[in-house]
Amino acid sequence: MTDELTLMLRLRHGDEDALTELYGQLGGHVYALAWRLLGDREEAQEVLQDTFDRLFRRAHQYRPELGSPRAFVYTVARNEALSRLRARGARPVLDSDEALLGEMPSPSSGPDLDTRMVVHGALERLSVHDQTLIHDSFFLGLSHGEIASAHALPLGTVKTRVRRALARMRRTLEGS
Repeated sequence: MTDELTLMLRLRHGDEDALTELYGQLGGHVYALAWRLLGDREEAQEVLQDTFDRLFRRAHQYRPELGSPRAFVYTVARNEALSRLRARGARPVLDSDEALLGEMPSPSSGPDLDTRMVVHGALERLSVHDQTLIHDSFFLGLSHGEIASAHALPLGTVKTRVRRALARMRRTLEGS
């Protein structure tokens, strides 16, 4: 049993320490996801707080057979952020230069800035849905099964969309 699963099961029984530990493990990722969707640090912080508040109150809704605790937490966070966007009549802000640079490795440990910007441009040419799937897979490290669960999509659909999105990015990059 994974540590996250153990924490979620403890949380289902009202263990506040489990919430604190889960926050320590996933809080930064939840904040990054909210920030990427909202483009606003304060609102992302509110989504972070609301996500873990909702997790504490609704941990009983988590079903291990449907996906990992991480996917469940990300789904709650994504729904919180999207609710805020709908309330203000806005679309997700999936990337900004600052968010991109904050998530990419430092120049000494990976591709140079020009390469990262070219890849970022290829990512931006994808649909919002495909950007989200690529983000979940490569930035959040979710498996295709976890993504399918989080987005309520069939596993085959997720695999196909990710593969096609990567092929579109590859064609874009080859044309650069």
